[in-house]
Formats: sequence, structure tokens, C-alpha cells
Amino acid sequence: MAIVFSAACPSCGGQVSIHSKTAVMAACPYCQSNLILGDQGLTLSGVHSAILEDFSAIQIGARGTIKNQSFTVIGRLQVQYQGGTWNEWYVQLSDGRTGWLSDSNGHYVYLESVEIPSNHCLPDFEDVSVGSVIRVTQASDIFYACDIRTAHILKSAVQGELPFIPKQNEVIRVVDARTTHQFLTLDYKADHIELFMGHAVDFTKLNWQNLRTEREMQESSGKIKGSTEESKCPNCGGTVQWLNGVAEHINCRYCGSELTIDDNIAKIIKAHNIRNLQAKRMALQIGQTANINGQTWTVIGMMSQTELDGDATELYVQNKMKKEFIPFTHDEWHEYLLFSFPDQFMWLVQSSDDDWAMAKTENTWPKLNTRLQPLTPSGRTLDKLYTYGGAVQYAVGAFYYQVSPQDTTFYADYGTEHNKLSLEMTPDEMSFSSARKLSNATLESWFKASGGVQKLKLPKNTGTHSNRENIRNTLLAIFGVLNLPIFFSSPFQFFISIFIVMILLNAIDRDED
Repeated sequence: MAIVFSAACPSCGGQVSIHSKTAVMAACPYCQSNLILGDQGLTLSGVHSAILEDFSAIQIGARGTIKNQSFTVIGRLQVQYQGGTWNEWYVQLSDGRTGWLSDSNGHYVYLESVEIPSNHCLPDFEDVSVGSVIRVTQASDIFYACDIRTAHILKSAVQGELPFIPKQNEVIRVVDARTTHQFLTLDYKADHIELFMGHAVDFTKLNWQNLRTEREMQESSGKIKGSTEESKCPNCGGTVQWLNGVAEHINCRYCGSELTIDDNIAKIIKAHNIRNLQAKRMALQIGQTANINGQTWTVIGMMSQTELDGDATELYVQNKMKKEFIPFTHDEWHEYLLFSFPDQFMWLVQSSDDDWAMAKTENTWPKLNTRLQPLTPSGRTLDKLYTYGGAVQYAVGAFYYQVSPQDTTFYADYGTEHNKLSLEMTPDEMSFSSARKLSNATLESWFKASGGVQKLKLPKNTGTHSNRENIRNTLLAIFGVLNLPIFFSSPFQFFISIFIVMILLNAIDRDED
């Protein structure tokens, strides 16, 4: 790629090259000094960038293709905040345009800066809630707010070059929104809003060249991505384990404290003393591995949720009801987080003793109507199964986000019992995940070599989403018994009556939803 400017670093003398005409700063590749690009050339900013080793395969100089346009990675911004760390890769396309490749837990989106017309009004940050409709003149489709974030930047680090100078100790306000594969970000500055638009991308289909190999990642960090590390919980002294470069947040197996990893040492975010947590039984153990179609998956985290009333939980995520007032049942389900190298996550969900499903978060959304209900390709509303809420009781192991007791989520399930599409919503986030039912035989075969699946009896499900089908079947059975005389006298009339009753029950279900 062409170099538009080159000069010696004023700190160490190393050669620093600039490839983009929009760059205003760069990090020296030799001493990590942040340098300001101005009329006088490169000047020291007084800040050093020290990138945290996060085992990303992307590096400065990596090349790929997006929508038939080749691109080169020329910069990287890594930001640390209270909730974790995120990476933005600054790329330059072959036609000279620049954009951003953003990574979030193995899901990637590509974004470019877009000018906002002077006559176009975007919503104030305070007026946006999860699911809010956002319209922009650059797209005919409606976008829906999916992530609303206020974050205090603790530290930022730079590699390569950037089109702006990052600030330390800054509070940022950002709204992300989606529609199908399209994506936008509204970055609320003190006196203006910046708009970025783009789309979801599949990392494996970007025709990458010059990525870091697993060996190079190991040599630069001294560790292997996915290898096991351990430390002592600073609250109770119990041993906690995690996988290198995979998850930043840990929940202690013994006391439930929320921890983060800093230089291979577990540090407390929030202390808990959940009694008898270590005695809680799990069907799958942390560190247990599964062989799925020749690919190795490792169980890294588990959370237990209790079911909440769906209508009340929906009001809570809409900020119309306090969490304390949500009715709950004693129904329980477990969710296990699995990781596979290099950047894949999935969930195994145990809803009852022998009821399992495999779930993955979708990077491309279905088309939605204004009530946030997913549509089929033909435009018909996808059949709704049920709505319910969930509150975390406890969590153990490692996660790619912070998990706390009483974290509350609203769920709306669509499709069929065997293949579901689930809307998941909190006061700050909205996402879709797809879930496919698993047979016990399939699950056992996956974990056979690592100890199998332990039999675990969960509290009996009595909630709306698990019980509605049982109620329907019971009513049909009662109707059938009461109308047996009609069956013997007129079988045709009997089956017609059954058919009509089933239609009425389905209509009632839809009306309740």
C-alpha cells in the first residue's frame, strides 16, 4: 500500500509510516509512543500505547476483501472500560476510503463514517430505549436500537494510525442499531453526533491474508489462546480457572464473587458470599470438552436462571416497572457457555431434566415489524410460542461479559419447539438467538470422551412457556373423553369438532401473546 508520509519517531528514532490521508495520529511500532501528525511532522503527545495481548489473529498489515473491495488493516484502537475491553480495527480500502472493522465476541461488523444531512434530526441519547425505531436518510429500512451504552473510558491504546486522537478518562455515549444484516452506530459527542453505517460480516469469508498464526500469538504473549490459567479468588481463596484470551469475567465457583483478570491475577469487581454454591450440581463441568463434528468445544461458564412473569419483565426492560415487583416462579433452567478456537461461542441450554437445546447469537437479524416481531421471508409474522423472563440466580466460570445475580432478561420465543428464534431484551441490549433442540443421545455422544452428561433434576417447570402445550393437550384429552359417545355414533362429526377446538385454542394462544 502507498505511503503518504514517513518520518522518524521523535522519541526513539524508529521509522513511522502513514498510509491514510485522514490520519491525525499514529503509534510508533518500536516504542509505542503516541505521535501527533501536524504541519510540523510528528510530535510527541506524552502518551504511550500498550496494547493488551488479546490473542486476536488480526494485525497491522493484514489484508482481506469486503464486498469485492480489497482492504488493508492500518490501525487499531483498543479501549478498556468498566465492563471490559473492545477492539476497533481501522482499515483502508483499495479505492482510498477508510472504515472500521469491529469485533464483539466473535461477531464482526464493518462500518464507515457517514455525513449527517443538516436537515436530518436524530434522537437525543436520553430519548433512545432498546427497540426504539431509528431512521436515517441514507437507508430506506428502519433500524432498531440494540445496544445503548454509557461507558467511562479507563484507558485506550493505539497501534498503527487513526483519524482522531483518543482521550483518556472520557465518558462516551453510544447507540448501536440493526436491521437484518445492516448496522449503524450513533456516537454522541458533547456538541454533535457522529454516524457510522455498515453491515455484519463473516470473519471466515473476508479472504484474509497475513493474519497472525496460533504460533505467532503464542510467541508474542507467552501463552496459547484457549489454554487454562488459574488464580485464587481474592474473596474466599478458592481456585478459579479461565481460558487465555477467551473471556475477561469470572464468577467464583465457591462464593459467587464477580472477578476480572488483570495480568493473570483475579481481581474483585463485586464480592458475594453465596452459601453452598460449590454444592450446586451441574450436568456439565467447567473445563469439560465436547467433540462436535470433529471440532473441540470447551465448557467455560454456567449460569442458573429462574423464570419470571413475561408481561412484568417486559415492563421492566421498558423502564415501566421496578425489578423488585416482578412475580417469579421456582422454575429453573441452566445455560452453559462453550468456546471453540479461534473465536466461536455457543450455549447449551437445559430447560428441564432431559430437555436440551443448542443456541447461538445471530449476527444477522430477521426482518421485524414495528412490534419487534420477526417476519418470515414472505412477510408473514413468525408464529409466537411464548414470552417469559429470566433472572440469574448464580453463575460459575468465565464469560465474555459481566454476569451478576439478579441480572434480568425478557424473552420472546418464535418458531417451533424444535427450532426457535428467541428475542432477548434487557434495559440496555437487544439480540436474537437461534436454538435447536438436542436429543439426549446426541448430547451424550458429544461429551462421551470427557465424562458424559451428569443426570440432574431441575425444579419442575410450571411456567407459561413450558406449560401451555401441556394445558392444551389436557383440554383436548378431556374434550375427547366427554365426546366419546359422539365418536361411536358419528366419527366424522367427532373429528370435525376436535379440529374446530384446536383452531380455537390456537387463536386464544395468539391472542394471549
